Formats: sequence, C-alpha cells, structure tokens
Amino acid sequence: MKYTNPIIKGFHPDPSICFDGKSYYIVCSSFEFFPCLPIFESQDLLNWHFKQYAIDCPDHINLKEISNSMGLFAPTIRFFEETYFLVCTNVTQGNFICHTKNLDHGWSDPIWIDCPFGIDPSLSFIDGRFFFQLAASMKGKNSILQFEIDPYSGKMLTDPVEISQGCGGRDAEAPHLFKKDEWYYLVLAEGGTREGHMVTIQRSKSINGPYEGANTNPILSNRDIKSRLQAVGHADFFQDKKGSWWLTALATRPNRHFTLLGRETILLPVEWIDGWPVVNQTGNASVEVETDRFSKSVKQRNELVPFLCKKLQSVRLPIDYTYDTDLVIDNLPTRLGTSKDEPIAFLSLSQADTTCCFETTLMVDECQEGTFGIAIYKDDLHFCQFGLRKTKHQTELFSSKIIFDLHLHRSNNLKDRKRLTLKLSGDSNSYNLLIIDETSTVVFKDQIAVRHFTNECSDSKFTGVQLGVFAEAATGKTRFITPELTYQ
Repeated sequence: MKYTNPIIKGFHPDPSICFDGKSYYIVCSSFEFFPCLPIFESQDLLNWHFKQYAIDCPDHINLKEISNSMGLFAPTIRFFEETYFLVCTNVTQGNFICHTKNLDHGWSDPIWIDCPFGIDPSLSFIDGRFFFQLAASMKGKNSILQFEIDPYSGKMLTDPVEISQGCGGRDAEAPHLFKKDEWYYLVLAEGGTREGHMVTIQRSKSINGPYEGANTNPILSNRDIKSRLQAVGHADFFQDKKGSWWLTALATRPNRHFTLLGRETILLPVEWIDGWPVVNQTGNASVEVETDRFSKSVKQRNELVPFLCKKLQSVRLPIDYTYDTDLVIDNLPTRLGTSKDEPIAFLSLSQADTTCCFETTLMVDECQEGTFGIAIYKDDLHFCQFGLRKTKHQTELFSSKIIFDLHLHRSNNLKDRKRLTLKLSGDSNSYNLLIIDETSTVVFKDQIAVRHFTNECSDSKFTGVQLGVFAEAATGKTRFITPELTYQ
C-alpha cells in the first residue's frame, strides 16, 4: 500500500516518538504558544489524533518576554518500565524533565535540571541506566554532551562528557541515542533546519564513544533533490509492534520556495544493511511511500482537527474561554502583536494545508466597544486582522495588515446590520477576506498575499501560520458563532 506524508500536517516540528506496547505517541515543539508540547496518539502509525498538551499549567513554564520562535524547543518522549518520560528546553529557563504513569492523569511538574545549557535534550534507557544527551555550544563549536541522570529527580549522576561534534555539517543538534545489537547509535540533525537540513548517524561499541560516522552520511536529506518535501531532518528512530524500524522527522512543503505551513511531521521506513540504516530505500523523503508493512485493513484517513477542540492555543500566556457549538472568549484590551508579557484574547490553530476556509459569525449588538474578528498570525510583526470595530460613536468594518514596518489599514462605516459572517479563504497565492451580512451581501472584502507569512519573509523561522479569532476590548465577553476551519 501507499501512504502519504506529512502524517501530522501544519506547524508540528521536531517530532519525537515512543511506543508503549499498545499505542504510539508523538510530541512536537510548541515554541511561544500555550498550552505547550502537543502530544498525538495513534494505533497504526498512519492516523493520528491530538491527545493532550504536556504543559497546560502557566505556573509550570515561563513564556513571558519570549520572542517569536523561542520558548519550548525539541522535546523527546520515551516509555520505560511502565512510565512515560518527557524532556525539553525552554530557552529562557533551561532543560526540564517530567513523567507520568498514565497520560490521562497528566504529567508531573517539570523538574529543572542543573546542567550545562543546551537545546534538543534526549533520554536513553540502556542496561538499567538513564542517559541524557543535549546539543551545546562549547568554545564556539557544536558539541553533543552526555551524562547519566536520575529521571525522577533530575539529578545529574555523572559529569557531562562530549561524545560528538557531528559529522562535519553546521548546527549539529537533535541527538538521539539507542542501542542495537552490539552498537550504540547516535543520530543527529545537521546543516541547519532549512534547505540544507540532513540526518547523520554515528556508532560506537562504547556509549561514551568514540563514535564513527556512516560512509553513507547523510542517511536522510532532500537538500540536493527536487521534491515536494524539503528541509528534511531531526529524526527519531523507533520499532513498531512487529519489530520493524522506522523514523519520524520534520519536513516542509514550500510553494515556489516559500514555506507557509511551517515544519511538519513525516514518517519513513528504515532497513538495516551491514549494521547501518537505509532510510526509505534512497535516503530521501517522499510524499508517497510504498510499503508492505501495513495490513490491508489499515487506511490513512488524513483527518484534521475541527477548530473547536482542546488543541486551541494562545500566544505566550493563557486566556479564558469556553466552547460548545460557539466559542466565547473573555475580552482583553491588549492588542495582538503589541506585548510579550500580557495575555492577548487570541485563540488559534496551526494552518494544516494551503487551501483552507475559516468562517465565523458575530452578532453586532452583542459586541462591546472594541475590535473583534479573524486573524492570520505568523509573528508579532507579520499578521493580519479583519472584522468589526465598535466605538461610542460608530461601528466599522476593517482590515489591518502588519508586515514588518509596513502597516496597511482599511475601513468603512457599518449601519443597520445585525449579523456578520467573517470568511477567510486561502490558496497558494493569497488569503481573501470577506464580511457578509444577514442578507448574504458582501459588505467588505480585501486580500493579502500568503508570502508575507512564510518563513522566508518573516521573523519566525521555526513556526507556522496560526488561524484564529480575537476579541480586543476592555470588558465583557465575545461570542463567535460556529467557527469552522475546513480544507480542500
């Protein structure tokens, strides 16, 4: 059969995976968005549903003053002795570890590890010992450090040892270490997380090295081929319930060299030849993957989460809201893009495909004095809002486009309208912004090019585009009627 990549679409980078004997779990980076660290669950590796956020208590993490594309970097999830473990970096606080025996009961409070600063931490459970790896900068060079740890207390049990400086590529990071047969294998990402991204591997018969690289490095990269998938790297190896080897990795789907959706999660089969892994037969990632590893009963459904779900996120700080068929947000006065230390009444999901449609309805008389509507958000200097603005003296329809130092605003007065439907439709070239009244008449329209929100044109190299609703007002609540995000 054939399956297609990405297996988790939209801004879901740096995937790490574990298998507990029944289910597979993937965790991804979340950077400046709250709640943090989305975890997905699957029974068959092809169909994934959102399970939970690992960090959902604001007291557990500090995202105040975090710049865009900063915050929580590259988590690792592992399962050992009936316990799930998760490690991650918050760039302003350091590295932490948490655990749980039951995902439905949530995770322990983060335990901060007193270790050299680094990013992309990982855990390996080998021969009854617990090893912690991370990527650090030592004397201006990339360095992969390793030490033993107590995973419940976070206490370092040995001094850090440098086990690798990579295989010659820039930015050696994302270490994952595992044992197979008589060898310890060290997997790294190198080349930076854009077009030059790649996966390399080294091995040693001693866990602390010295490590030798494969003659076939990089074992996975699309840097030199024309492919719908690019920036492929940051891999995590695992075995499925039948013992077959796979890896998850991140990849992008650029359109004419512009990357809108951010870095996404892909899945590729691995074979072992002469003690080294061969990824997807060619060492390249592909959208379509032919494999005989799945039974005929397994069908990839490519289902995407609805907008009204527990996956909704805010920027940096939590906000109050409720939903059933409608979404009700507590208004807040701070405007999108103006503050890094105040909560902002903006709730969103990552855009999962290029062609999309997002709709919601506002009752004009229900809205307070303030600004309400739909937003396209890439970062604090690249976003677009449109909707309804009310003051004591007038009500108007508006669009506001913030593209670095270029600010464009349009508006027109609104009279004698009771119900407004806001409709955002996107394709590979542009977003179309429409406001439609209760008579199905278009009363406002605008357009903005999608490239303004791409990695190449923005300040956020690690995230994707968020689509959502905002409610900027001093008091009260705002009801967004049946918000719906769909894809073609």
